[in-house]
Amino acid sequence: MDCLESRGQRKPEVRPCCPNCGKPGWLDGWRFVKLQAKVTLAGVLAWMAGMWRRRARCPNPDCPVRGWTVYEEQGYSHRTFPPAVAAAAVAELLFRGETALADVAKHWGCSRWTLVRWVEWIGGLVELAVLFKVCWTCDPSGMPPPAYRAQQDADSSGPAWASRMALAGSLILLFEKLARLLRDQGVPLEEGPGLGAFLRHQLDRFCRVSWLTKPSPPLLFDGLWPGG
Repeated sequence: MDCLESRGQRKPEVRPCCPNCGKPGWLDGWRFVKLQAKVTLAGVLAWMAGMWRRRARCPNPDCPVRGWTVYEEQGYSHRTFPPAVAAAAVAELLFRGETALADVAKHWGCSRWTLVRWVEWIGGLVELAVLFKVCWTCDPSGMPPPAYRAQQDADSSGPAWASRMALAGSLILLFEKLARLLRDQGVPLEEGPGLGAFLRHQLDRFCRVSWLTKPSPPLLFDGLWPGG
């Protein structure tokens, strides 16, 4: 492991804090991950193979979180393609249009059906009006009032697939804005697409996983930033 020095002595490892109670946890073994995709700084797909992730346990007997996995940047639970990759792929599809579905899927190493599912999944993460209101609460000077935006959304109409694409695109843009606002407030978010960074923060802080193929717990927005 990388914790071994050339002289055969172990480096002191940082004890990760419990995402629930904040107490320093005990390192408790490893978990092997065969394959994990990620988005590079250049905005392209990269693969990490044969990766080890640390497991940790909370020392607090009263804490409901007994153990958790320490993820690398863009790492995510039960996902070969983490949310950051899904967000980047859907963003490219929105830019290039539906006719580029096969090319975009090939670019991101997934099937066309997976790309369509990502569009549906993003659209179901949170209601657009709710996310808009959260962004407006963080930065009321930078966005129109929620009532105005809600009326604009109610007036919009179009084909079902176009509407789903438009919804996914709106959510991606709002997650980008929310991630920027949270970073400005000192909230530790990883680099990369805002949607992926926010969902990773939900996983690290609240142990909440946004599943692709089954119902997910609602996103938590209360207390995300100092004074929020």
